[in-house]
Amino acid sequence: MSKTKFKTVLGRGIALAVPMAIVLYVFARIVEALKKLIGPVAADIGVEHVWGRLTLTIFAIALMILIILALGLLMQVAVVATVRTQVEDIILKFIPSLNQLKLMAADTLDLDAEEIAWKPVLLYTIEKAKYNPAFLVEEDEEMVTVFLCLETNIRKGEVLIVNKEKVKLIPITFTELHKCSRAAGKGYIEIIKKHNKDKRI
Repeated sequence: MSKTKFKTVLGRGIALAVPMAIVLYVFARIVEALKKLIGPVAADIGVEHVWGRLTLTIFAIALMILIILALGLLMQVAVVATVRTQVEDIILKFIPSLNQLKLMAADTLDLDAEEIAWKPVLLYTIEKAKYNPAFLVEEDEEMVTVFLCLETNIRKGEVLIVNKEKVKLIPITFTELHKCSRAAGKGYIEIIKKHNKDKRI
């Protein structure tokens, strides 16, 4: 492994390890807080040692899962979903790598299946000579539907339905789309030049 590649791999590992460590730390702190909260109740009803020393930990984790499920149900309420998006945007400004963790979790748990199935592309509008990062949502022989990413948060944008003859699609990877968008577009020029060079060859 070359020195440059080693540094790149190490940097990516650190970028993933730091937010993951933060998440695990927060999780452990919440479990400890819940153990203190349910400890007296468990003692009163005589179940604090049903499964040995791990009893309160098991109860705390089970309670956390119930709370998460309740929050999941609340997410179906539009106002709560809006607040969640705003809070998420604030957190991602300080810890951008958390978005990568979320995407990995969504992929593993098969969440947001429709969005994951969208194909990341660079959309070139012929008339305007303009490129936009986007997701290919659907297409047929004449028309194409894309979701244009208009902000660094790739979930925010607008839907565009256009005739295929008016646009060209450059396929890219999800990692490239996420990385370049988070960097305010840095890296897209290199992708476009590489694509155009490969077409000439």
